[in-house]
Formats: sequence, C-alpha cells, structure tokens
Amino acid sequence: MFVSYEGVTVGETSNDLFLTEVELDLGDLRTGDVEWPLRHGSRPGVDYLESGSLTLTLCTSPQYRDEASASGAVSRFLGAWRRGLREGPGRLAPLRVSVADRERVVWGRPGRVAPPAPGSTYMQQGAAIITAEFRVLDPYVYAADSSSVSISVVPKSLGGIVTPIITPVTTALTSDTSYRFISVDGDADAPFSVTFHGPCTDPKVVVDGVEVGIVGKVEYDEDVTVDGRARTVELADGSPAAARMSRGTRIDRMKLTPGEHEISFTATDRTGTATATVSVTPAFYHL
Repeated sequence: MFVSYEGVTVGETSNDLFLTEVELDLGDLRTGDVEWPLRHGSRPGVDYLESGSLTLTLCTSPQYRDEASASGAVSRFLGAWRRGLREGPGRLAPLRVSVADRERVVWGRPGRVAPPAPGSTYMQQGAAIITAEFRVLDPYVYAADSSSVSISVVPKSLGGIVTPIITPVTTALTSDTSYRFISVDGDADAPFSVTFHGPCTDPKVVVDGVEVGIVGKVEYDEDVTVDGRARTVELADGSPAAARMSRGTRIDRMKLTPGEHEISFTATDRTGTATATVSVTPAFYHL
C-alpha cells in the first residue's frame, strides 16, 4: 500500500518514510429514526453516512542512522501535511491510496499528527515514528480517474428566414437537442460535473431528469464548470459563478447510480461550436 499527499508518498517500501500500520474508518451511520409515541418501535427517517478517518503510522527508513537525518524526514512530511491549513472554507483535499493494482482517492483534511519526541532513544538511532490522522470528510472512496463524454450542439436550422414570417424578420441560428450515453462504474452513487464551453446562450444538460444549466451567455473563451461533488460553480480560473446557474439546476442531485445513463444537451449557438463535457468519477464504499 502507498499513500500520497501533496507530493509526499509513503508506503511499505520508501527511501524516506514507510507505513507500519493503516487504520481506515469510513464513519458511522447517522439515522433519522424517531420513536413512535404511545406504541412500540420507531419511525425510520433518512439515513446519512458520517465522516471518518484514515490513521497512518509511519517510521523512517532503515537507512537513517542518526537524529539529524531522521529529523529531516519528519520535517519534509510535516511540511506537506500542514499545507492543508491553506485550504479555504468548504475546500477538501485529496489523499491518494494505492492498493494492489488500483488507486483510490479520499477527500478531507489533514488532522492531528504526533511527531516523535526529540532526543529520544529512537531518534538518536535514526528511527522516527509518526502518527498522522486524515479526516475523511466525504464518506465515499473515489476512483483516481474520471470518465468523460463531450457533446456538441446539433443545428436545428441553418439560419435564413424562419417561418412564419413575423416583423421583424428573424434570422437567428437555433439548435436542437443532442444525445449521448455515459457508463458509470463503482458500487456507490457517483458525482458528476458538467463543463460548458462557449460560445452559446442558455446551455443546458439533462442527465436522468437532473438539469444542469447556465443562464445567459457563455463566451467563446469561457469554460463554466458545475461540480456535483464539490458543489461549486466556477470558471476556468477558479472564479465563482454560482449566480449564473439556471433556476432548474439542482446541484445536490448531481449523482448517478452505477450503469448507463442518457445525456441530453441543448443551447443556442450561432457558430455551431459550443460543447458540454460531462465527467463522472466512480465511487465506492471501500478501498
């Protein structure tokens, strides 16, 4: 097993630190059960998965023979671990876990860490033991790679005079609905994202009845991404754009069950070059 965070990788074999123990807790179940008054039993409510934790126990490589070299390895790890303090509110950080021939990602924040005591007998011999906890704030485990499908605008009319002729005469180019299919792997509901590439007006994607749309124009040099996992709407430069969502968009419903799903895309585009990209990341209940 190998674990990577912020460019630092630790595993069963490593030149710096190696794993001696890993404990994964994907959290408990939070129920909404309510006791029936004046009768036996309870009324079931809605159940939710709680946040969990991934606890790592690390030790310096046997190649280190003194406290100075062991302390350097500890400093490099803590420098990467504490970069999580730079994350803003609502932002989760990815921790990558490689097991056998598969790679998974858990999202959360680096938590408490117990560094070795300086001057201890172990440190003097170059053996530093670190215990670090990663708070898994999203209780699902995700695949390292996403699958994507791009959809282009389908012309409905090539312009000209649109009948019936009404003053003023309309010569705008309209667009029809285009369709594609996307396949979802995994064993849990997988979040998906939609990226609209301009130029177009009022683009809208519908997946299994879930609408994701933007009101107004998306310029030719703009990309607007609606992310169902992070629940954000952003431009390519990271600027927030939530105010541009359509009234029918339900970002909290942007999840797909494993299997095949139909995608529809419509927009008004005079150039015929607008596209939408739907990306889905398979989700799991375990590593």
